[in-house]
Amino acid sequence: MPDLLRSEIAIGLMLSAAMVGPAVGVHAAEWHTSADLRERYQSFTNLDFNAAKNDRRWEFDSRLFLESRTEFGNGLSLYLQPQAILIRNSDQSQTPQQQNLTQSDLYQAWLQYRRDHFSLRLGRQTLVYGDQRLLGHLGWKDVARTFDGVKFSLRLDQIKVDHFIVHPADLTSMTPTATAPHGQSLVTWEDRRLIGVYATYEPRKGNGLDGYWINWMHGAQAAAGTVGRNIHTFGARLFGAGMGFDATAEAVFQRGDWVGGVSQRASAYAIVAGYTLNGWHTRLGIEYDFSPGDDKGDAATHKDFVFPFHTNHAHYGEMDRFSWANMRDLRLSLKSAPTEGLAFKTDLHLLRLDKAQGDWLNVVGTAPLYKGAAGYTQTRAGTEVDIKLIYQPAGVQGLKLVGFYGLFTPGAAVSERNGGHADGARFGYLIGRYRF
Repeated sequence: MPDLLRSEIAIGLMLSAAMVGPAVGVHAAEWHTSADLRERYQSFTNLDFNAAKNDRRWEFDSRLFLESRTEFGNGLSLYLQPQAILIRNSDQSQTPQQQNLTQSDLYQAWLQYRRDHFSLRLGRQTLVYGDQRLLGHLGWKDVARTFDGVKFSLRLDQIKVDHFIVHPADLTSMTPTATAPHGQSLVTWEDRRLIGVYATYEPRKGNGLDGYWINWMHGAQAAAGTVGRNIHTFGARLFGAGMGFDATAEAVFQRGDWVGGVSQRASAYAIVAGYTLNGWHTRLGIEYDFSPGDDKGDAATHKDFVFPFHTNHAHYGEMDRFSWANMRDLRLSLKSAPTEGLAFKTDLHLLRLDKAQGDWLNVVGTAPLYKGAAGYTQTRAGTEVDIKLIYQPAGVQGLKLVGFYGLFTPGAAVSERNGGHADGARFGYLIGRYRF
C-alpha cells in the first residue's frame, strides 16, 4: 500500500500537469527557480560522558536544495524540490573508521489548487506549525522530514485551518559511496499515518491562539514493537507580542494506545517569555519546558510524551541530549545584534529529569539515552551552555555563516546511570549557507 501510494502521487502530479497544461496555457507558464547550498563541519567529543572511552568524531556534510515553482493559472501551481546530500564522517574511537554517504531524492513535490479562501495540496510536502515542538521540517538534519499525502487549507481574515492526511516519508537511509547504486534514494516505508487538524485564530498580527488535534496510527506493517499504536495528540498554543515583549505558552496531551494492551496517557508544557531592548536589538529570554515522566509503576500505561515529528533541536539544547519527555528545562537566553549582519546568541539550559526512575529519552523521543530503573534517585541531569555567532556579509547577498560551541556538564543523574562516569561533553560546528 505505501509503495502504491507513492506511485499514485508521482503519477498524479505528472498527469495533472500534463492535463491542465493545454487548458490553461502551460506553455506560457514561467518557472521560478532557486537553490540553497549548505555546507557544515561538526565535531563531537565525549557525548557518552565517559572520558575513559575515546569517542571523538567529526563529520562534513553538504546539502543542496533546488526549488522550482510555476503557476498554471486558474489557481493551479506546481512545486518541485529535489535534494542531494553528501556526508563524510570519521569516528576516532577504539576502532577508527571513515565513511562516505550520498543520497539524492525529491524532498518536496506537490500540486496545489487554490480558489478564494480554500486550497488543496497533493503530494510530498512539509508540515510546519507553531514552534515546531510537534510538527516541523527538522531542517537541521542532512535529510530533513517530509510527508506524502494531502492537505486541505482554509484561510480567512483572522482564521487559518489546515486538515491533513499523510504518511511520513522516511528519506533517512543513505547509500555508501563505495556501494552501488550510487546516490539512490532509499525510502524506508512503514505503515504509519497522521491525520490532523491545526487551526489558528489571530485577531491581531503576532497575537493569537493555536488549537490542534492529531491522530498518529501504526498499522500491521509498522516497525516491530510499535504495531497497534493509535494515539490522539491534542493541545493549544497561546502567543503574543507587543511593546517589546513576546511570549508563548503551550500545553499538549496524549490519549490512546501505545501498543497492544498498553494505553498512552501523557502531557507536556512549555512557556516562553522575552523582552527586546532597542540597543543592539538585544533580546533577553526565559523559558520553562516540562513533561511528567513515567516511573514505570503501571505496566499497562505508558506515560512518557512521545511525538517524533518535531524539531526538538531548537528547544532543549543544541547538543540534542533531551526530548520533550520526562524532563524539566529552565532556559535563560541572550541574543544581540551589535552591528548590521552580525548577531550572537547564548543559551543556558538547567536540565533535570522529572522522574528518576523513568527513561531518559533521546532527542527524537523514541529510544532511551539511559534506561530507567526502580533504584534510581537522582534527577539532576546537568547544565548545557550554547554559544552561537551568525554573520551575513553585506557584500554577498544570500550568504550566511554560523559558528557554534556547546558544552554539557553532567549532573548526578548521569553518574548514577553511567557507571560513575560524568565527564563533560563538547560539540561544535561551522556552517556556510548560500541561497541563490
